[in-house]
Amino acid sequence: MRVQKVIGIGQLGICRPPEQLACLGLGSCVAVILYDHQLRLGGIVHVLLPKAPAKNNASEEKYADSGTRKLIRELAARGAAKERMVAKIVGGAQMFTNLNLTYADIGRNNIAEVKKALREFGIRVVAEDVEGNRGRSVYFDAETGKVVVETAFSPSRTI
Repeated sequence: MRVQKVIGIGQLGICRPPEQLACLGLGSCVAVILYDHQLRLGGIVHVLLPKAPAKNNASEEKYADSGTRKLIRELAARGAAKERMVAKIVGGAQMFTNLNLTYADIGRNNIAEVKKALREFGIRVVAEDVEGNRGRSVYFDAETGKVVVETAFSPSRTI
């Protein structure tokens, strides 16, 4: 039986089999999923905004740049090797098309900052389900490294 833990906005979770992590209702937020297949160790960070402010008193996990870096550090501290880590990215929808451009591009900016942070560590993105205009929910299985993505009005997909 799998244990499921929901990772909320601005939160980070690490797991090993038989655990499963989930992010529910991603809109412009992005779920960054990292996995070391050899250790069967993975994690998710659920980021809300692209860049952490210079004087950041808030949670690192809230931001695409600092949250992605923190997830990498947390997995490495548990033995994961950056050379073996792979990334999957889900979310970043354009949910606010009727608002000003700053908010309309938050999803796209979140994706760009996540990818930039991953490149800094040489971690490759092996799958993504990003952009569009519909929310998603994500389920990560630490046993297999598979990610199931559910989108409203569409069949679920495994990436």
